[in-house]
Amino acid sequence: MAAEEVLQTVDHYKIEIERLTKELTETTHEKIQAAEYGLVVLEEKLTLKQQYDELEAEYDSLKQELEQLKEAFGQSFSIHRKVAEDGETREETLLQESASKEAYYLGKILEMQNELKQSRAVVTNVQAENERLTAVVQDLKENNEMVELQRIRMKDEIREYKFREARLLQDYTELEEENITLQKLVSTLKQNQKAILSYFLTSGCPVQVSPSEENAGFCFFPTIGLY
Repeated sequence: MAAEEVLQTVDHYKIEIERLTKELTETTHEKIQAAEYGLVVLEEKLTLKQQYDELEAEYDSLKQELEQLKEAFGQSFSIHRKVAEDGETREETLLQESASKEAYYLGKILEMQNELKQSRAVVTNVQAENERLTAVVQDLKENNEMVELQRIRMKDEIREYKFREARLLQDYTELEEENITLQKLVSTLKQNQKAILSYFLTSGCPVQVSPSEENAGFCFFPTIGLY
């Protein structure tokens, strides 16, 4: 009965190890997927950072060009104001061209400022997502370590149960052998007793057998009278 309980316990632990192994495989797969996704997010972050730097450099270039245009406009305006013949017409043309260019570059600068704001927002979101994935990977790592510890502990317990099972089987075998030996001894004693009883009955010697001895299958000879 004890051996059957040990076998049932061993089967239970085998099933539990298979379940934990499956969970470990799934956890490892999820961990790998999270790491791969983290690499993709990191690559996107680097690309967005590069785009951000390029937009910022272009913004600075446009800003510098606008300053140069303003300076050139100022110089041109000062020069053409001194020209009397066609000064008014030329001045009006330059004013229109400068105003048009200024409006264009201002619009371009506003557009790039909006793009910079959007890029910054995207970079912030990517950083937050990267931090979240890092936390997920850490949790998966801790769960993986916990499952591994449980698997090792259960393997040790199964090894101990197997040892106890082997010892119980050995004790059971020894008891079986002792039982067989005792049965053979009892059989031999009964045969010897029958032979002795037959001898005394044949020789006419009185034999006393108590009721309890007769029910037990043994005969003792406390008093044997030979006359």
